[in-house]
Formats: sequence, C-alpha cells, structure tokens
Amino acid sequence: MKPLKLSSPITQLSGIGPAKAKFLKKLGLAHVRDLLYTFPRRYDDFSTITPIKDLVPGRVMTVHAKVKSIKQSWGYRGRQRLLRIFVELEDDTGILSVTWYNLRFLSKQLWVGRPIYVAGRVEVVGGDSPAKLAGAAGGTGFLPLTKGEPSAFGGGRGFNTTLPSKGGEGKWKFRMRSPVLEYETDDHTHTARITPVYPETYGVTSRFLRYQVKKTLPLINAVPEYLPEEIRKRRHLIGIREAVREVHFPTDTKTLTQAQARLRFDELFFLQLAAQVRRRQQQKEDAVSLKITPLRHAKKLLYRLTGAQQEALAEIATDLAKPHPMNRLLQGDVGSGKSAVALLTAAEVLRAGHAVLYLAPTEILARQQAASFAAFLGQDKTALLIAATPQREKKQLQERLVGNEPLCVIGTHALLQEGIHVPHCALAIIDEQHRFGVAQRQALQKVTHLQTITAAAGSRQGGTNYKLQTETRSPLVPHLLSMTATPIPRTLNLTVHGDLDVSVLNELPVGRKPITTIIAAPHQRPQAWDRLEQEIASGRQAYVIAPLVEQSEVLEAKSAKETLADMQKRFPQAAVDMVHGKMKPEEKEAVMRSFAAGAIHILVATSVVEVGVNVPNATCMIIEGAERFGLAQLHQMRGRVGRGEHQSYCFLLPTTTEAAQTERLHVLAKTGDGFVIAEEDLRLRGPGEVYGIKQAGFDNLQVASLLDYPTIKAAREEADRLLTEDPELKNHDILRRKVEQKNLQTHFE
Repeated sequence: MKPLKLSSPITQLSGIGPAKAKFLKKLGLAHVRDLLYTFPRRYDDFSTITPIKDLVPGRVMTVHAKVKSIKQSWGYRGRQRLLRIFVELEDDTGILSVTWYNLRFLSKQLWVGRPIYVAGRVEVVGGDSPAKLAGAAGGTGFLPLTKGEPSAFGGGRGFNTTLPSKGGEGKWKFRMRSPVLEYETDDHTHTARITPVYPETYGVTSRFLRYQVKKTLPLINAVPEYLPEEIRKRRHLIGIREAVREVHFPTDTKTLTQAQARLRFDELFFLQLAAQVRRRQQQKEDAVSLKITPLRHAKKLLYRLTGAQQEALAEIATDLAKPHPMNRLLQGDVGSGKSAVALLTAAEVLRAGHAVLYLAPTEILARQQAASFAAFLGQDKTALLIAATPQREKKQLQERLVGNEPLCVIGTHALLQEGIHVPHCALAIIDEQHRFGVAQRQALQKVTHLQTITAAAGSRQGGTNYKLQTETRSPLVPHLLSMTATPIPRTLNLTVHGDLDVSVLNELPVGRKPITTIIAAPHQRPQAWDRLEQEIASGRQAYVIAPLVEQSEVLEAKSAKETLADMQKRFPQAAVDMVHGKMKPEEKEAVMRSFAAGAIHILVATSVVEVGVNVPNATCMIIEGAERFGLAQLHQMRGRVGRGEHQSYCFLLPTTTEAAQTERLHVLAKTGDGFVIAEEDLRLRGPGEVYGIKQAGFDNLQVASLLDYPTIKAAREEADRLLTEDPELKNHDILRRKVEQKNLQTHFE
C-alpha cells in the first residue's frame, strides 16, 4: 500500500470505498488533507466521568460502568418494526438503564461484566409522581421529556430537569436513550473527552468522521507553518500543527480556545490578505484620468441632493481624477438616491467624451433606468441593450461604440455577450452588484477594457470615414462603480468588500415621507384591506406580496395564485394582475410595464419586486406571511412604496401569533433605517443568508465569524504590515500560493 500523504485520495483510508467516497464528496472531502481541514461544527464535553449517583437529569454526562444485564425485544413505532436493546449498567454508586434502537451488533459486543463508557442526556425513570420526584430532587418540578411516551423499562413516564438530584435510590433510577458508546479498550475517540461533532450528510455520520480524522492525525507533522513567527508572537497565536490537532481532539477547554483563536485568525487573515493584494494590483493598473464636476448637472434634477449624495459624488470625482481605476461601492438604503449619483457621474464621463456601461440585474430595471437616463442625458446619448434587442440594432450600436461615440449603454448580462466591445469605456456601473456572479463580473471587465484609439494620418476620406489604429500598449481599465441597496454593517464591509472603497448614502431625499408600517394581527386584517381600498379609490396603486407562487400542502402560507383570486373577488372594480419568479422574463416585463403605466391597480407578487422597481404612484403594500421573509428582504420590498409625494403604508400580515416568529417584525415597525434593520437581520440569520455570501467565496469560513470585528481588525492590520514589508510576498512562498488560490475563489468586484 502506498504511504498515506496529505494529497492521498480519501479512498486510501481503510473503511472508505467508492460508495462512501461519493457521500464524502458531498461534504467536499476528496483527499486526506480535506479531512484534516474539515473542522468540527461543535463539541460535546464528555470529559468528566460522573458516578451514577451524582447524575443530574437533563444534562449530557459521561458514565464509566459495567454491564449488569442485557435484554432485547421487538416492538413498533407507528408502523415501523423496532428492535430495542435494554442494558443495565452498574458502578459502585448505583444503576443506569440504557436503551439502544435497531443496533443488532450490540448484542454480540456487550456482555455481563464488560466495562464501557456511555455519554448522553440523563433522564429519570420510575414509578413515583413528578411532584414527589421534584421533592426528592430538592426542586419545584419536572418537565415532561416526551409527551405520552411510556418508559422503555415500564412503570411510568420519563421526566427531566436541570435541577440537582440524588441518584440510584428509591423507586426511581436514571436512564439514557441512544447514548454514545465506547469500550474501555478504545483510545477515547467518542467519549471521556471533549468530543468533536462534525457536519453530517446521508451515509456519513459524525462518529464515522471522528474515526477517520483520528487516522490522519500523524500527518499533521507534514502541515507547513505559513504564518510568520513575528505575527504569531504579536497576536499570541499557537502553531498551526498544534491548532489543527487540538481543534479536532482538544486536550481541554483552554487548548481548544487557543486552537480556535489561531484558526479564526488564519481564515480572516487570508481574506484580508487576498483583498489587499487585489487592491494593490488594481492600483498598478492604468485608467483614464477624468477631471469631472458632477454638481454642474444637479440643477437639472427635480429635487435637491442630500449631503450624503454630495459627499459620495465628491469621493467619486476624486477617484476618477486618479490614473488608476476606481473600485468603489455605493451603498445606500432604499430610496436614498443611488441612481441620481450614478446619473450625474455618467453625465460627466459622457461630457469628457467617453462611454459608460450600466449593468442592471433584470430587464425590467434596465428599461426603467434607460428611460430615466434618456430623459436626463438625451435619447442620442443613451442606448438600451437587452436580450430582446434585434440583431440589426445591436450591430448599429456596436458600430457607434467602435466609432468612439460617447454613449451610455444600459442593459443586463446581454452587454457581456460575445461580439460587444466598448474600446473607450471609462466607467462601468453595476447595479445591485451582489446579484451578479463571478464570471459575469470578470466578463464585464474584459468587455470594457479601454484601448487608445487614434485616427491615422491621411485616413479621413470626405470627412466621414476613419481608419482606427489600436496602440499595442496595455489596455486601460475602466473605473468601476458598484451599487447596492442592501445596507451592510461596517464589520462586513471590512471583510466582504475589503478591496473596495465604500460610499454610504444614509439620508433620504428632502420631502420623502416615512412609510407607516403596521403589524396586523388576525383581528386587524380588515384595517389593512380597508386602507388598500381607500388608496385605490384615491387613484393610487398597491402591492400585495405572497411568499409562495402556488399553494403548498406542507406550508400554510398563502400563495400568489390564491391571493390573486382573493383580490379579484374582494376588489372587482380594480384591475388586478400577478407577477412572480416562475414567469418568463417577457411576461414579467409586460406586467410591470402595465403597472408602471397605471393600467394595473393592484399587483400581486412574490419577492420578485424586492429590488429597484420604481412606481411613485404605489402607496400601499400588504405582505402576507411576513414572518417567512428576512428583515432585510422585507425592508427592500417595503421600499417599493413611499417613492412619491403621498403618504404610504406597509402592512405585515404574519400567519402566526407566536412571539418568537413575530417579535423581529417589530424592528420594521419601529424604524425605517436600513442599517439598523440590517444589523438585526445579521444577528438573527447570519451573513450567509442575508447577503448571499456563498456566491462571494466566503462560505468556507469554518471557525471565524464575519461579525468578529476585533479579529478582523487584527487580521487587516497584519495583512497591511506584511504587504508593506513584502509587497510581492517573495519571502512568503506558501502565503503567496494561498492568496492566489483564495483570489480564484473570491468574488471580483
């Protein structure tokens, strides 16, 4: 057999054949190294051996005892036939009853007198009443462990408590159901220690992974130390080999804490290092330097710019004046005026004689922005490019772009198709940047690479034709402005957008009225429908949001199709239509155009209206099953109303009255500040769900948290210090390779 190495396929480990390897692949495990770097998701502390008499009901504890008796019987759980193995364990202090289910092999591996370790949650079983047991325990009462389920040993029902209790006496005794089992001869992989619990999938248990990981521990000595010694000393971090060993099988809680601290720092350090490497590389690239004055066009707007908008425009102007490409994120709450900032910037770039590309996430938004930009910039300065654009128009547009005509081209991913090239694009704008994938961002940069184009001497014929020559020097890179309406807390900005400069719009336009948000209990629902009827009667429009497209047998939430029928019946005088994610793009677009034109009074929708739709006449929104949406998503949807001069309303209609489900909705009712809402949503759901972090390459954080500001700050400082001393990482070969790998995985902004 070949010697086991970190690079060895996982099938080289005993017990892992082709079938098991397929299951392991679902967990991302293909090589031995992957096992070693798959860290536990939590731990069970089985390190303390407790005498049976000192067991505490309700707690997870470990016992070392001998088998006193073994019985087995067949029974049923529902229609499923069930083998139950009853074992009584005994130590010098008392008796513990243990039950296992459907583990036939135990009858051959357990015998009377055999010493074993078991670890599990302690329960109480016996004939005495709960009140009497509570008195014996010195407490006030027991909570039912499993309603109506008789004890596996007969004579009463199981109860648990977190109160201290004396054990092994009287008519009642302790029990465990399906505890972790380990034999006295084992090297304590599963019990009598702080036990790691790993991610599981079908066919792969945490116990199996513990067993396999333990086989790989000797290979830890082959793991190279990549973090410079001076960083480890400054940050009081242990070595990587010790950290990996202790995170899998901790000696004690102190060493586990040290191991987690090292691995937590490493994960965030590599993110920061990769981001700063990208930032420094971008600063080496060339871009056209533009001296712009965006505020010269502000008088053409129908409203006054906020202070935050003016500050963002000043920051953008400073960036564009540099000979290196801008890479800025414009982050603003719903209705904060991001489009106005983009519009004024685009106007100045066109005035300087260069092209602008604007990428919207949907055709609906592309058309909407094209119309507003054309009204401000002029039809001759604006072009729309989407999938439905005829080939003839695409060809004409390409000719105009190659002809060095300053145009603002607005579209979707169709802008990235083969054959479209903008050789003099100075600014690329990505709207709702987190909705574009890695490949699309990279393709955008290829499409917009600037080439220096000159007219050849004597090539002009009759004043109409030009022969274009492209210089052979490296292409210029366009300035990049990304925009998002999802407020992102500072901690996440430092990590997720570590390679970007960030401008924040935290003010609403002057005169914008706050949206009245009401959480409607079941008895208050008529008020919501009355308000909707009043708004429609006043000539305004409304949204009704449903969490599902069609009725579900599993979920009680109301579907969009049910809601459509209900609205048509409830408001027969109104024009009602529906839009949802399963519709074809052209169908959705047709409905949204009709709604924007006022032909539809009530639009029933799913969360497809979450981003960007601008209908100032819409003043009422009712959200069915509101508890099924995240807070940030609800805030985005609510932002579809309140965009005009009239007072707007948002009614949240939860399908449950449970406080745990509805309590978070009160955050929306109390505030319209998207940053406050984002912080709460982040606390409740984590960054992965709120911000789609997985598509951005941050889903491989196993130990670190994107909310851990102190560690993020420390990692950022060390990354900056290291790159200042060694910009090319020539003296840190392993780090350089890891950064290159990280940059392949991480999003391109």
